[in-house]
Amino acid sequence: MKGLRISHGKWKGKEIPTPPDVSGHLNFTNSLVKKAIFSLMDSKLLSWGIGFDSVLFCDYFAGSGQISAEAYSLSVKRLLTYELDQTRFRNLHSLFRGLSNVQLFRKDATKHALKWELGDELAYIFYLDPPYTYWSETPTRMKEMLEDLYQFCFSTNKPFLILCQIPEHQSIQNIWVNLPYKIREYGSHFIIETGYETKETLED
Repeated sequence: MKGLRISHGKWKGKEIPTPPDVSGHLNFTNSLVKKAIFSLMDSKLLSWGIGFDSVLFCDYFAGSGQISAEAYSLSVKRLLTYELDQTRFRNLHSLFRGLSNVQLFRKDATKHALKWELGDELAYIFYLDPPYTYWSETPTRMKEMLEDLYQFCFSTNKPFLILCQIPEHQSIQNIWVNLPYKIREYGSHFIIETGYETKETLED
């Protein structure tokens, strides 16, 4: 299978090997959704008056690593990357070996989402694209993770953005019931967004 190419920044054109399927999870982010994700980030950063070089970016279910690599290529201040599968983690370790501002975690993100040290970043961006079964079979675990993450971010008094990619056929209302959120539709996928805005702003 053809590798995945970085679209922007200092790694533009770099190819990432496509890792093997893991437990039916081969949902690599397509170009339309990837473009939308980074367009949303650009818009938020513009409104915050800062660049990627001031941001901590966290990719909680990294898979192939293409979203993490795009973020690194755009010169984020610090990159946190989570992947539980051993083979995929090994690929990520090879990809990011020797980079001082990248921290890799072979951890279940739903249990270790906040197990990292605070730095001097001016803002946070968190991206979640877990195996689809996490939404349908373990929704309580995802709900608790998102609520804890939101409360942590809110307590820092810094701008933050949480983005989740999710198939349109998955039910989300119960997972997000206690948080403000906005849904954006891209083909057969949704991007769910929450962040520093008030609930009223998100519902406009």
